[in-house]
Amino acid sequence: MTKEQRAAIVTETKTWLGTPYRGWSCVKGHGADCGQLIYGVYRACGLVPEMQLPRDYSLQVSLHRASTEYVDLVARYFREIPEADVQPGDLVIYKLGHAFAHGAIVIEWPRYIVQAEGRHGVSGAHGSKSPLFRHAERKFFTRRDP
Repeated sequence: MTKEQRAAIVTETKTWLGTPYRGWSCVKGHGADCGQLIYGVYRACGLVPEMQLPRDYSLQVSLHRASTEYVDLVARYFREIPEADVQPGDLVIYKLGHAFAHGAIVIEWPRYIVQAEGRHGVSGAHGSKSPLFRHAERKFFTRRDP
């Protein structure tokens, strides 16, 4: 990605802050879950195609089974990178429970990410020190070149 694209992602991501958490929703200011947040930001920046994301995914999949659905969908448009290569606008996907199924957009790794989660909606967090993520496994992704 170019510096301009990364800057656009960071700027757009910040406009989603304060959006309430709502599963299966992708409406800035009205509701988003973590995957829909990523989609909404990248779509607004013209970096992923317009598409209908599945509406039948479990919002609690990582609590129940070792599913790869979330990370498989991410991998269609993003490629995995090592932590040392993470830059603003990249993604971090956390394994919380049995599956890599919680995503966030990196603003400044590891100091600041933006995520959508139940109690706080779309909000900022520390990528590795917050209680939710401190011990979680994580993978990093950057957008695939078109």
